[in-house]
Order: sequence, then C-alpha cells, then structure tokens
Amino acid sequence: MEAKEKMKIASGAVILLTLGVLALLSALGVYSLDKSWPILILVFALFTLVQSPRDAGGWIIGAAGLLFLFFENWFGHVGDVTLNVIRSVVLIALVFVYFKYLRKKES
Repeated sequence: MEAKEKMKIASGAVILLTLGVLALLSALGVYSLDKSWPILILVFALFTLVQSPRDAGGWIIGAAGLLFLFFENWFGHVGDVTLNVIRSVVLIALVFVYFKYLRKKES
C-alpha cells in the first residue's frame, strides 16, 4: 500500500473520530454539534494540507472552516437570516476563488 493511500485512510479515520467526539460532546451537553461542525471542515483542511501543503484548495477549505467556526460561536448578535446570508456568500466566494485557481493551474 502506498503512502498516499495510507494517508487517505488515516484522514478518513480521523474525520470519523472527530465526528464521534463532537457527537459525544453534544450528547453530554458540553459543546453542541450545531456550533462545532466547522471543526470537521478544519480537520479535512488539515489533512488536505498535510498531503499537499501548496494546494490552494486546502487553504481555502481551512479559511472557510475558520470563518464558519467564528460565525457559529462568536458572531451571535447577528440575526439568523443575516448569518445564513453571510455564510452563503462567503462559501460561494470561496468556491469561486477555488475554481478560478483550478482553471489557472490547468492553463
């Protein structure tokens, strides 16, 4: 088995482990899953960057995870509708930047 395959298996295992820990913390009432889900995005970004540190996609995914974590936990004074619009716009912008980077990379 190649090192790349082992890293993919390890990243999948860590993502599932993270999900299990977050679900357990939510069940115990320590940290609710509706506020902690961006941590999964950060773990995914971390493994993407470990596999390829120069990959812009990993950095964009990590930035999105940090923004969502910030919005979910420390941006509470904004209404739910406004927060959903902000998150949607940020996510669309990040996807646009990522695909623009991919097109540039292919050329």
